[in-house]
Amino acid sequence: MHQQDVDRAGNPLSVCLAPTAGWPIADSLAMLRRIGAHRFGVPAATLESQGWDIPLAAITASGMSAEFIMSGVRASQDDDSGWDAALTTLRRAIDGAVEVGATAVSFTSGGSGALTWEDAAQRAVTRFAPLVAHARDKGVALALENTMSIRSGISFTHSVADIAELAHRLGVGLMVDLYSAWQERGLMQTITDNLEAVRIVQIGDHRTSATSVPNRWVPGDGEMPLERMVREVRELGYRGVIDLELLGPAIDDEGPERALERGWEWMRTHVP
Repeated sequence: MHQQDVDRAGNPLSVCLAPTAGWPIADSLAMLRRIGAHRFGVPAATLESQGWDIPLAAITASGMSAEFIMSGVRASQDDDSGWDAALTTLRRAIDGAVEVGATAVSFTSGGSGALTWEDAAQRAVTRFAPLVAHARDKGVALALENTMSIRSGISFTHSVADIAELAHRLGVGLMVDLYSAWQERGLMQTITDNLEAVRIVQIGDHRTSATSVPNRWVPGDGEMPLERMVREVRELGYRGVIDLELLGPAIDDEGPERALERGWEWMRTHVP
């Protein structure tokens, strides 16, 4: 394990390549080396747009650690063709995770369309069942991610309590995005109750003046009590990956490399 890629207690830290999703993967990996990070998450959309085989081979050759592949399901529960495409991507992401040694693939629930939450959840269980079986066969953990409610096009699970409920029905793990859940009632209790299922914890800062997404800030530039939150998560006994995801106008204006470099330094300094 690279010493730069751990917190003060030796637990893993990583950087999500979302802000460089349009870059050739080799350029993103070179950027990570420059800022001193060697563990990362990568969007499935990046791998897919670059033909899967070439970027996966570059990751394998790099000697760096892909922790997870992430994919948003851009289809509602009543969109059959959209689901076919989303599941094809996720299945390839699972196979890609095996190729590069990543242990997890994160995903969103898809939208609810005209269905109630309960009916959408039941439909999701049916739609995801073959994918869950494929991941189990390949030895890859799936992790369902919570999103802000404004992201209803890719998700109807907007709280950690929501993803815990649906993940339990699916038989998968959780990707807890603190950025999307920082004001959730009983958040730390929900994490405690589902601690064994948490595969990834993701962070990014937020400003309450923001009214659009994606609109994340470098940790310390916003108003979230991130230092307290990550300390509490570690105190609960979570020893898995804490991942930095930055995305949006502030990151683009500063430049992804500089923003990620500052965010990475914040993590190494403030994650207990």
